Amino acid sequence: MSGNVYVFNVYSQQLTLGLNGITVGAGTIPDWLSGTGNLRYRPNGVAVPRCLNPSDSPGKFFNGRNSLTMTWLDGLFVASVAIDGSSVPLNQDLLLFINRSAWDLVNQFGVRVSAGTVLALGELQTLLSAAQR
Repeated sequence: MSGNVYVFNVYSQQLTLGLNGITVGAGTIPDWLSGTGNLRYRPNGVAVPRCLNPSDSPGKFFNGRNSLTMTWLDGLFVASVAIDGSSVPLNQDLLLFINRSAWDLVNQFGVRVSAGTVLALGELQTLLSAAQR
């Protein structure tokens, strides 16, 4: 039985998440301000299945480098989240916290597995242009 990656939107705008070429789940993850009372400022999330092979991965996380697109009102953002199957077995759940500038991947025991940068599409294009020079 495969685990899930629970993706949490830790930003003040609704998130549309694309994973390995396809929109995830119901299409959007509400912003953290959408709750009321005790639920206000709590990140909203969605469960995304894990799979072993990239060929099974549109809309799922696989062992390897996963391509994410995040659309907020601010624009289109991208990230690359690698999952090492040798250190995080396929049957384990993971938690992915995404904010405007970074992401953190945490295992089911609360230990950070990895972290990375979230880039605006314009920032990515600038980096790629500089690398080609």
